[in-house]
Amino acid sequence: MIDQKFEDTGDKALALANAVAGMPEIIQAMGEPDPSSVIQPLAERLRVKSKAEFIVVTNMSLIRFSHPNPSNIGKPLDGEDAQNDQKVLNGEEIRSIAIGSLGHTVRGKTPIYGADHRQIGLVSVGFLVQNIWNQMYTLLLKIVLIGAAALIFGLGGAYLLSGHIKKQIFNMEPHEIAFKTQEQAAILDSIHEGIIAVNSEGKITTCNREAKKIMGIEGVEVNGREINSILPTSRLLDVLKEGVIHKDIPMLIGDTLIITNRVPVYAMEQIIGAVATFRDKLQLDQIDQRLADIGQYADSLRSQRHEFMNRLHLISGLIEMKEYEMVRELIEEVNEEQRNLLNFFLTRIHDSAIVGVLIGKLHRAKELGIALVIDADSSLPDPCPHREIIVTILGNAIENSLEAISGTNMTTPSAITVGFHDESDRLHISVHDTGPGIDPSLGAAIFEDGVTTKGAGRGFGLALLTRLVTNIGGDLSMECSPSGTMLKTSLPK
Repeated sequence: MIDQKFEDTGDKALALANAVAGMPEIIQAMGEPDPSSVIQPLAERLRVKSKAEFIVVTNMSLIRFSHPNPSNIGKPLDGEDAQNDQKVLNGEEIRSIAIGSLGHTVRGKTPIYGADHRQIGLVSVGFLVQNIWNQMYTLLLKIVLIGAAALIFGLGGAYLLSGHIKKQIFNMEPHEIAFKTQEQAAILDSIHEGIIAVNSEGKITTCNREAKKIMGIEGVEVNGREINSILPTSRLLDVLKEGVIHKDIPMLIGDTLIITNRVPVYAMEQIIGAVATFRDKLQLDQIDQRLADIGQYADSLRSQRHEFMNRLHLISGLIEMKEYEMVRELIEEVNEEQRNLLNFFLTRIHDSAIVGVLIGKLHRAKELGIALVIDADSSLPDPCPHREIIVTILGNAIENSLEAISGTNMTTPSAITVGFHDESDRLHISVHDTGPGIDPSLGAAIFEDGVTTKGAGRGFGLALLTRLVTNIGGDLSMECSPSGTMLKTSLPK
């Protein structure tokens, strides 16, 4: 702004010099015997009106015909700007800053041409630099005052705004917000449930690692994208619109069946977003199955305890009756039974987890009056492949057979036969019972989620087995006949 002010003053000085040089009175007076008598009064009037420091008119010899100090009229220019004066005498227009008899000035100089277009002199107009600075000081003072007022107003506004913002962020400092953000991200990525959150516009604001894993988009940045472009079946937009909570809803994501919960997020009684949490139903079914197996093991132990308590009571009674030979025979019978069972398992089935399941089921079947037989030709490789899956298969299949047989009034002897057949590249498992069988109308649908004849909340065991076996490249099938039902499983080794 200062540079512009000096440049404008120089332009003003030069424009005024051009105006004076072009005045007919000045040109005509330059040829008269006493030019200053005409030029001096005229130049002074213009100087006063324009607030210039000086307007000096000279001839080609640089003799002054006008000057603010009349005593300098008739005297030559004092040579303080001689170089520029010579350029003007050569026909150039000059703007300069120089120190003269009147002080430090911004000058504009231009030649004067006569009627015959010959140069007959020059005009020099100057404005004091000090006057320019005085004008700038006034302007700068205004700027400083306005700036100070704006600063004070801005500080007051910033104080009020910061207080308002801190209320919204619960008076937390930036480092506390950063810590909370990192903590939340760590928590979201450490839990085993998928979580997706959207804002009121349906754009994703949060999507944790487990959610990306289930959706098959690991490593993809989804924040800020429309939920329908990532998961069209999420129904989070319906939750945003209706504000209704969805609990334990099954949903299919790709080839994965999940159980999801969807809830709206409220702030100031307005829906500002929605959150969906979901988990692979296969994992939930595995947890349910393990819990069920634990319950079955407890029942088996209880049954075994009752059986041995009964035998102890029998032995106690025989001892009271002094029937020592019968006591000996009974103990040998029990011992032989246990020895034969353990010898079979140790030689044919080496895995302790599978042996534990079978022993538990043997006692449970005995309590129910059902014969559970392990095929004498059965064998399992050591170590046993897919142990967890085999345990789940045996627990589910044998329990289904026990329920099917115990829930009927069959007069014929009932039995369950379990077989293991080890081949070079496959392991075959079969569970055959002499129960009433399964309704043929169900067909292959018996392996689907929720399909059952046992009532609501059942029908997930076979569906779970199907997914477990299929995921490792195995086969699962069921054969029904008047003589019972057989579940066959073939697993790759």
